[in-house]
Amino acid sequence: MKEQKKTINYWKWAFFVLLAAILISGGVVISKATAPSPRPEMTQTVAAKDTSVTVELNRKQVNALSANYLNQFLKGQKIKYHFLVGKQYATLVGDTKFMGVKIRFAINFVPERTAAGNVLLRAKGLAVGRLNIPIKFVMGYIAKNYNIPNWVSIDAKHKTILLDLNRYSKHHSLKYSAQEINMETGRFKFLITVPTNNN
Repeated sequence: MKEQKKTINYWKWAFFVLLAAILISGGVVISKATAPSPRPEMTQTVAAKDTSVTVELNRKQVNALSANYLNQFLKGQKIKYHFLVGKQYATLVGDTKFMGVKIRFAINFVPERTAAGNVLLRAKGLAVGRLNIPIKFVMGYIAKNYNIPNWVSIDAKHKTILLDLNRYSKHHSLKYSAQEINMETGRFKFLITVPTNNN
């Protein structure tokens, strides 16, 4: 029942974005469906002739999108993992092996927006029961053994994970850019750009 609810939330969000894109391209603005779109601060990533819309999500919506994406991406895979956004941290939950023993881990990250509009996750803590395992070891294991999207980069040495939205956008008709990440208020703003010069 829980997974079905998340899927419905995802499709509602996807429909909202598609509707907003269609209305903007036609020159019609619906104040309730789309907030006023300020000019993006990162002019180097958005062309002047592009049409953009700002989408604001809460924690529940972000988690629904994450769950839906990972369910599709990891379909048929033996190793599963989850990414959840809480009130203080964004947490990666999965399994690893240490000295031949399978262990459930949870890595807490503090997300921040980069100047290029991407999302950088900085590891701040690791929970693996009573074991004292370095975060670098677990992140290195994830990088080598987990199936991760090609737009996600794990830097075990610096204990960071980069969610490269610019790279993700290259394979989609829409461009995505992070505008605001506020863990305290649970507000996440993304700029979605619809190129107007596509043939």
